[in-house]
Amino acid sequence: MKKMFLCSSFKDSYSLLSDFAGESLKGKSVTFFPTASAVEEVTHYVEAAKEAFQQLGMQLEIVHIDEQSAEEITQLIKQNDVIYVSGGNTFYLLHELRKHRLDDVLKEEINNGKLYIGESAGSIIMAPSIEYISLMDDQEKAPELSSFQGFNEISRYPVLHVHNAYLGEAAQHIMEKHQQTLDLCPLTDEQVLLITGEQAEVKLVKSSQL
Repeated sequence: MKKMFLCSSFKDSYSLLSDFAGESLKGKSVTFFPTASAVEEVTHYVEAAKEAFQQLGMQLEIVHIDEQSAEEITQLIKQNDVIYVSGGNTFYLLHELRKHRLDDVLKEEINNGKLYIGESAGSIIMAPSIEYISLMDDQEKAPELSSFQGFNEISRYPVLHVHNAYLGEAAQHIMEKHQQTLDLCPLTDEQVLLITGEQAEVKLVKSSQL
C-alpha cells in the first residue's frame, strides 16, 4: 500500500513522520536525494532535512546522481527502508530522474509500499503534471526536459510554501491562476499531505510538536 509524506518543509513537519509511519524509525535507512537543490542558490533546507533525520535516529545514504551509476542508485533505492527527495527546482529534478532512468524504480518502490518523503519539489513531481509550478520554479534550469508529465502518483497538485515569506507570493499566484482548472492542494510549511493507499489527508503540526 502506498505511503507518501508530501510536505513543503521537512524541518517544520518531520515531527508527524513517526506517527504516520506507524513504527519506530530509529535506525531505518534513507535513500536521500538532494538532486533538486543542485541548480539553486538557496539550499539550506537540505542540511535542515539531514538534521531532522538525525533527530529521528535515521541513517542517510546520499545519492550523487552524476557520480553514481543508475544501477548503484537503483540498488540503494531498493535496499533502504525509506526514500527522501529534497526541494529545489522541480523541472531539473524531473529531468535528472528521467535522464538516469530512476523514475520507474521510484514508482515501483512507492507502489510496493516503501515510505516516500517528498519535500517541495520532491512532492510536486508526484502530481499528474508539473507545468503549473512554473510560477515558482524556473523552467530554464532544465532546458532539455521534453515533457512536464509528473509521476501521477497523486491526483492533486500541491501548492507549497503558502504564507512563506520567501515563496508565499508565488504560491498565491499559482492558486489564482489555476484554482478553476486544477485540483490544487495548498500547504503551508507546517502542513503535510499524507497518502495512504488511495486515501489522502492534510495534517498540521501542532505547536506542541514544534
